[in-house]
Amino acid sequence: MTETPVLIIGGGPVGMSLSLVLSRFGIDHTIVERQPSITDHPKARGLTARSMENLRVWGLDAEVRAGSLHPGTPQDAVAMGWIQYYCESVTGRVLGVTTPETSVNSPVAKCSVAQDVVEQALSGKLDASPHATFLRSTELLDFELAESGVSALIRPVGAEQTRRIQARYLVACDGAGSTVRSKLEPESTGPGVLQYMASYYYRADVSHLPHARTTASFLVFPPDPSVPGGTILATDSKAVRWLLLQRLADADAPLRQADELIPMIRAHWGIPDLDIELIDALRWRMQAQVPKTLRFGPVLLAGDAAHCLPPTGGLGLNTGLQDVHNLGWKLAFVLRGVAAEELLDTYDLERRPVAERILEWSVENNQRLSARVPTAIRRRAEDLATWRSVLLEADNHTHSEGLAMGYIYQSPAVIDDHTRSPAQDPRYYWPTDQPGARFPHMWVDANSVRSTIDWFDTEFVLVCGPSADAWRAAGKAVSDESGLPLKVETLPWMALPANIDDDGAVLVRPDGHVGWRPEAGIQDKRQAIEAALAQILQR
Repeated sequence: MTETPVLIIGGGPVGMSLSLVLSRFGIDHTIVERQPSITDHPKARGLTARSMENLRVWGLDAEVRAGSLHPGTPQDAVAMGWIQYYCESVTGRVLGVTTPETSVNSPVAKCSVAQDVVEQALSGKLDASPHATFLRSTELLDFELAESGVSALIRPVGAEQTRRIQARYLVACDGAGSTVRSKLEPESTGPGVLQYMASYYYRADVSHLPHARTTASFLVFPPDPSVPGGTILATDSKAVRWLLLQRLADADAPLRQADELIPMIRAHWGIPDLDIELIDALRWRMQAQVPKTLRFGPVLLAGDAAHCLPPTGGLGLNTGLQDVHNLGWKLAFVLRGVAAEELLDTYDLERRPVAERILEWSVENNQRLSARVPTAIRRRAEDLATWRSVLLEADNHTHSEGLAMGYIYQSPAVIDDHTRSPAQDPRYYWPTDQPGARFPHMWVDANSVRSTIDWFDTEFVLVCGPSADAWRAAGKAVSDESGLPLKVETLPWMALPANIDDDGAVLVRPDGHVGWRPEAGIQDKRQAIEAALAQILQR
């Protein structure tokens, strides 16, 4: 029997991200993945600025952006790749255009990039990790909970011989059809299956069209009722690879064949002789469901295995990446004996409410796009005001910075100081150093190269104001003498939205969320820091 501290089921982008986080902490682990290699289908598209911050800390942001729709986009430029067109055909009448989202709240811009590019970057990084054992072309058959953890039965795909892996913890990152979740049969919230969908992947060189290089998606509503509409998604910077999404009538509806698909795609582009190469087709279910708990003893759910979110809003993969950003440091500290087992309970308390809120928002987006938008477009000639109103609502589909980074955790791993920021707005992010919130971005050098975001990785960080000499000394003493994972950083100036004083400090967790903001007037600062760390780590 093979033993491993952490067994990750599923080696997609979420599973590989967890593997990368654990590797950065020096935690040995094993990944089991059914597929022989990374996906050859673009699938998810687009990373929020918050997800790109993770990749920045992991040293992968430049590589991922190089494979995006706009590889040369500077960090402060308009995120052109997130524009959406509503049109009769790509070269025909434009019915509406959404505006791109810009921000000064992050050192990196959001990135319109296909899932296969993200997986390639993560896979390449893990190839060099001495802590990751990656078992591709391998499937999970069954698992049993035991007093010492989990005993999992696996085998190579198509083979008869099986073997067991004993793990302290099992993390399910095996997608919407999760084998792990299916066995656990958790009670869930959400409406369930919303639609049955088809995804057609094809090549068509339309690089001569300027707007094909600057647009993330075209929602096509052909004036000819005999031509079905659909959503065209860009997947590369050369305007060559495309996805077409269409609804299916039911779970058994057949996929379109080439003789029907090619004329329809040509009609969507408005180019009768467009050369098209069909690559792949997938059938999938658009679901909206979140289990009522993400932890089952030594088994934890992450990514699509933890929450099936409609893609209307593009936050499914991003939510999964933040799941493992939250979970990874907690697993590492528990396994290293730095934190108590109870710290893992805070994963569910912190991440499940985020997933539930994003599910609610994504379902609203889907209802708007599948019902209100088509109706308003059909009636736009006699009711232009309604179409304009619906288009403004639909603009929120690609403006979600508030949801992507504005959530504030509440759990025993956050020491509440009973202050409150304004209620979360899905569109707008409110930077704050309130406990539970993502610590705000601020450039810490004159050339705008280093950000406060770069400080948060594998240790707690005591962030001190420019004049916080006493806090700096106390933090250094704790770091040097207690053995706790803590480093001290100093803000060079106070040009950021924070409530700490010039001589104050905040304690930030490895995932970049504030764990403690001490009140003014604390005399024994060292003792206060040690007590805060003990409380957060459930020691």
